[in-house]
Amino acid sequence: MPKTISNRFLLLLLCGYAVLLLLPAGSMPLMESTEARYAEIAREMVVSGNWLEPYYNGIKHFHKPPLAYWAVAAGFKLFGMNDFGARFFGVLAAVVAVWFLYRLARLFLKEQKTALIATLCFGTSLMFLTVSRLASTEIYLTCFTLAAQYYLFRQLYGRRHWCNALGYGLFLGLGFFTKGPIILLFTLLPALLAKLWDRDHRRLFSWRETALATAVFVLVALPWYLLVVTRNPGLLYYFLKVQTVDRVMTDRFHRYRPPWYFFYIFPATFFPYSLFFIRGLGNWRQLAPRLRTALVYIGAPLLVFSLAKGKHATYVLPFYGMAAVLTAAVTEQFPMSRLRALAVLALVPVVPALAGAGWFYPPLTGVKPELLAAALITGSLLTMAWRQRTANGYWGWLAGFLLFFSTIGIWGVGIAGPQMRGYEQMAMTLNRLDPQRNLDVLVYQGFLPSLSFYRNKLVVTAFGPQRETQFQSEASYRPWYLADDRDLRRFLADRDELFVVVSKGNIEPFTRRHPFSCEPVYAQRKHSAFLCRKRATTATTRR
Repeated sequence: MPKTISNRFLLLLLCGYAVLLLLPAGSMPLMESTEARYAEIAREMVVSGNWLEPYYNGIKHFHKPPLAYWAVAAGFKLFGMNDFGARFFGVLAAVVAVWFLYRLARLFLKEQKTALIATLCFGTSLMFLTVSRLASTEIYLTCFTLAAQYYLFRQLYGRRHWCNALGYGLFLGLGFFTKGPIILLFTLLPALLAKLWDRDHRRLFSWRETALATAVFVLVALPWYLLVVTRNPGLLYYFLKVQTVDRVMTDRFHRYRPPWYFFYIFPATFFPYSLFFIRGLGNWRQLAPRLRTALVYIGAPLLVFSLAKGKHATYVLPFYGMAAVLTAAVTEQFPMSRLRALAVLALVPVVPALAGAGWFYPPLTGVKPELLAAALITGSLLTMAWRQRTANGYWGWLAGFLLFFSTIGIWGVGIAGPQMRGYEQMAMTLNRLDPQRNLDVLVYQGFLPSLSFYRNKLVVTAFGPQRETQFQSEASYRPWYLADDRDLRRFLADRDELFVVVSKGNIEPFTRRHPFSCEPVYAQRKHSAFLCRKRATTATTRR
């Protein structure tokens, strides 16, 4: 790794990184349920023109503010309603996040090469590479968190200026507008805690700068909340009680995980960099004071999320940036050559796994030569990392391996989508059989919004998961959400032909209960699609 790298070359690297993230963005179907939810809500915004109130398969959906939905919808406006459009602005946010991480690392680390190592650790960590290619809120929240942290630490360790307060308030507001108060766990909470022992944090902003940051935050974050609360009685209680208190204190959203959940999720999804991070924690007293203080930006959110009942692996992604900065600082201070070798050896099993995947996993049987070539490339990258294990070039080869491996992984998931949770191929089959979209799709005992997205028409759900319907009249959502047997019978009575999508083994109970004959049109691992026609005898009887 050269001693210094020009800004122009850094920009070229960033552009190349963006291209590599974008390459597989259109090759993988939108996965149930997270990606399908964001894509379908954005589609309904574009189709209806209602950009204020998110609708999810015909029902108002206030789980999150709309910024991420708007980003997905903007992708649809630019590239059409497809997988690439759904993910484009998420990748853009990932690239911006990497750029802010580099700027943030420069505030903590003296050497440019160490800041670049921090950037590589963050930009090629497995969790970040995965989330950056998915349509969801996490990548936008991570981007805004790092941007807010950058302006906060620039005020502390860089040039003090009122513009830092402006940037801090702006990105806190955007983060709040993306996922509510969660961003404060990564920014405001640790900053307040650090005031207890750190003199720099006590003189962070003057009262005028604090007022400026607060005003900008309020102007950016709150107008949408005020508008929808005014239009939807009971929504303020819903935001405060259900979406804030209940998410932390209860298992209402069925996301309970044990308190130690993130203590194995983080090491696994930050691997192999987590080896160096954990090794550095053992010598935390030897770190520079500002780096020791920075630990609270990891510890505080980690503690809160560990105590909360509702958990998801991606919740902690926003602190991976600070973890990368600390990891790079540790590698600069301690050589850890044995740990470097161990990290490479731990990744070696990936090579034979890639080479043999086409033989052991049936959906990948048709791409054996490509997988063999991928195994050869990953083996070469690991070999170079091994040879460079005592030099700074080690980090570049290791990062190249992780970036290439994750790209191959996304490509493989695209091929195996129907065996996982992707329903694009099923929807394309239904569209080919019914190009005018005249037939309705009934999802029986399930909920698959990706079919609504790929059909560009709402599917009907019968006996699916319970939806929150309190913010609109029953008549407005009942056509798409059949809650009981009477609703279903009324719906079926008006149709002679329709598609029915059911999980394995449930089509026979359906045909026994209802006068339809069904033939399979698309079989998938979890759900299959059937073309169902009303049986003639029953139709004659009715006439």
